[in-house]
Amino acid sequence: MNNSIKIIILISSIFWFAGCTKKSEENKPTIQVLADKEKELNDREARVKLKEVELEEREKKIVMLENGITRDTSSTKKQTTDTSKMTKKDSVKANDKKQTKKEIQSEITKKFENPSTTVKDYYEYIKRGITETGNFDANMKKANKYFPSRSGEKLKSSYRNAKSFTILEEPKVLSQKDDNATVVAKVQQVNVVKKDGTDTEVTKTYTVTYNLKANKDGQWVIVSNVVKE
Repeated sequence: MNNSIKIIILISSIFWFAGCTKKSEENKPTIQVLADKEKELNDREARVKLKEVELEEREKKIVMLENGITRDTSSTKKQTTDTSKMTKKDSVKANDKKQTKKEIQSEITKKFENPSTTVKDYYEYIKRGITETGNFDANMKKANKYFPSRSGEKLKSSYRNAKSFTILEEPKVLSQKDDNATVVAKVQQVNVVKKDGTDTEVTKTYTVTYNLKANKDGQWVIVSNVVKE
């Protein structure tokens, strides 16, 4: 009798352990996907910071160049030697300065990542705001950085009653020239609204066209959008 009880307990323990192991294995892919996405966002932010440092260094060089030209110009007024040669020298330096400024401006307005990435990151924080309990305001604030011209309160009001947000067609670039770009995406949003005193789910599908511009740090930001239902 005692042996039978021991065998039953042993078999039960094996099934219980197997069930826990299965659940643990099922949770691993989801956890891994979230971790990978978090790492991708962190890496992207790190690259942005590095780019900002590089641009600051180049701007410092411009300031040094401008100061050097100013000193050279002042000295030419005091010199009594060949003015035409000095004027020519100043002209060459001025052209160099103008060219360097042009290069830096080009570097600043040139996005080192695809502009569609900005829209993808914008969507990522919107989805997090909807799905992560207690983190709605924090995630909406992060999303707002990608669409700074839109009111933070207006952004939150658009998704406060949302139950889900799904990307049906990934953001893709329609056009891109210099520091301007246009990106289009298709999304689906499910909102919970009060109807006849009860909560009702309303599903809507949108095609959204985003206009983006590279800011002074060379980062693409959304400046406006057009929504078609």
